[in-house]
Amino acid sequence: MKVLMPVHFFLPDHSAGTEVYTYNLARALQARGHEVQIFCTRKELSRHSYSVSTREVDGLTCHVMVNNLDHDDFSETFANPRAEAAFQRVLDSFQPDIVHVQHLMLLSLGLPHISRLAGARVVMTLNDFWLFCVRFGQLLLPNGHLCGGPNVPDCKSCLEDFRFSQGKPEKLFIRLLQATRDLSGVDLAPLVYWAQDRSSWLQRRKTDNPSPAAKAGSHQDLEAELRHRIRKVQQLIESVDLFLSPSVTVAERVAQWGIPRTKLRVSRYGIDTKPFEDLHRVEPEGGKISFGYVGTLAPHKGVHILMQAMSKLPADTCCLHVFGSDKYYGEYGRMLRELAENADVTFHGPLGRQDIGKAFEIIDCLVMPSLWLENSPVVIQEAFAAGVPVIASGQGGMAELIQDGRSGRLFAAGDVGALFKHMAAVISNPTTLRTWSVTMDKPRTIQDDAQCMDAIYQELLGGARRKSGP
Repeated sequence: MKVLMPVHFFLPDHSAGTEVYTYNLARALQARGHEVQIFCTRKELSRHSYSVSTREVDGLTCHVMVNNLDHDDFSETFANPRAEAAFQRVLDSFQPDIVHVQHLMLLSLGLPHISRLAGARVVMTLNDFWLFCVRFGQLLLPNGHLCGGPNVPDCKSCLEDFRFSQGKPEKLFIRLLQATRDLSGVDLAPLVYWAQDRSSWLQRRKTDNPSPAAKAGSHQDLEAELRHRIRKVQQLIESVDLFLSPSVTVAERVAQWGIPRTKLRVSRYGIDTKPFEDLHRVEPEGGKISFGYVGTLAPHKGVHILMQAMSKLPADTCCLHVFGSDKYYGEYGRMLRELAENADVTFHGPLGRQDIGKAFEIIDCLVMPSLWLENSPVVIQEAFAAGVPVIASGQGGMAELIQDGRSGRLFAAGDVGALFKHMAAVISNPTTLRTWSVTMDKPRTIQDDAQCMDAIYQELLGGARRKSGP
């Protein structure tokens, strides 16, 4: 069976939960004898947007479409004919039986419809709320508060200042980089990235002073564009054979917002458990409790809540290991380091997949202080695979995975005091961690997930054959 998986980002450029899950599932399906390929995007300023190249990632063929966010219109963020044309070329060449969509941000909502026209059956995993929330699928308002759900007037207000594209100066600069590469073969983009990473002025200009033309509210009638997007989502719903939700949280909300329950199933993520076999615990110096955070350093992840709680704890009783990148949130990363000045905190930087097991060798307790409704964080299940309890915000998929008092503790999102009390309780009674590590449920394996996915694919293809038969 041939399976094509569209996803917004992919390894090794990005290694957040969706990318890791897509990689693990694709590899596990390959092990079951299926031919799996990836269609993803990356920003590459010196190459023209919508050009496609092919590379191998650990035996997976990846078709990489350039998207430099040099959009001319807000509608290109959800209905993009050039992205669809690039996908069509891969579709025609590979001719998959199944198109399993993992994420369509930076691609186009039209990909499922195109896939059905090509004769493929379509499965879509709902890795977040992006179908119904333009703001990165996080259901977060600009002030950081949770959004109650989509409606056009509120979405319009939320997106007025939403930066969806490069500004005019950036577009001109990108064209210069592309022309230089086209004429001379010289790629100056790495130098640009290097300068940007080291220039606080460039960082501030990029984040604080976007060109007005880059804002959604400055383009035509934003309300009309949002209604256009709703129609495209409705077309997508009709084109997808089956939606899979890793959490009840997401499934219940999308059912309220228009996905028929007959097309919707809850299917928990499976994880690769091999990196967590035969771990050798590393005890911190001085008998400290070693807390850990693994994930992107971004405001919606609530890492500042963790830093504030750490600052209230005696530095001689605990330490914190932070694994993650602030590549797209430089100012936030600097703020976190300032908050951590009086605590024993080590910033390890981005974590390679080959090192995930080693990270959990030095963590006694993982902390997930997310402010948004996380779907079903892969890292929580990885912690359980390593026998590491988790303290997390008590909302969304996090609350579904953690049994309060049995595999960790839950606290109200954003409540520094409540998180502090849970961490202090662990420090005063470390045996609690050992108890939790014994009583926690083991995570679902990626092999089990792939077996179930195989059955789903066969079910859909069998139905297709019955419909087309005599």
